[in-house]
Amino acid sequence: MNIKKFTVSGFARFYHSLLRFNRDMEAEYALKITYSLYTSVNDIYRHKHTDVCITEYNESDFYEILIKTDKKPYKTIIQLYRAFEAAFYSIAPDMTILKTCQIKYLLVLINMMDDMEIRFRKAFGMKINDERTIYRMCAESLIPRRDEPGLCFIQDLNEANSA
Repeated sequence: MNIKKFTVSGFARFYHSLLRFNRDMEAEYALKITYSLYTSVNDIYRHKHTDVCITEYNESDFYEILIKTDKKPYKTIIQLYRAFEAAFYSIAPDMTILKTCQIKYLLVLINMMDDMEIRFRKAFGMKINDERTIYRMCAESLIPRRDEPGLCFIQDLNEANSA
């Protein structure tokens, strides 16, 4: 049996981006959202790959890593939006295995995405995924490294789209 412990670097960038683009968000709330996303991704990965044993950071260790990391937030709100999309599309197909609190925070992310779309349209007069934005360029920067759980979901999604 393979034993894995996924890195939290992508989640750290996500956390710092939540704070940057949602200035009224409490840091503790952003930590909770990010930890819920982390556990959701791990639970779904564990469900899809039963031959792999995943060791998870506990909540306090995870929070400490996020707070102390030197990962920079995304530079644009579009990058954060793409990160939300990647998270949503990674988790949504298997939502039935998630715990109630994980679903609660996934719904928070969906509401945040809706809000981002509205704010972007008001500010720039176009959709956030319009071809005139950097939306398509962000895809490459959101592909996770080999040691992060989202990679398997992107591979699954690419295989499904090519079929």
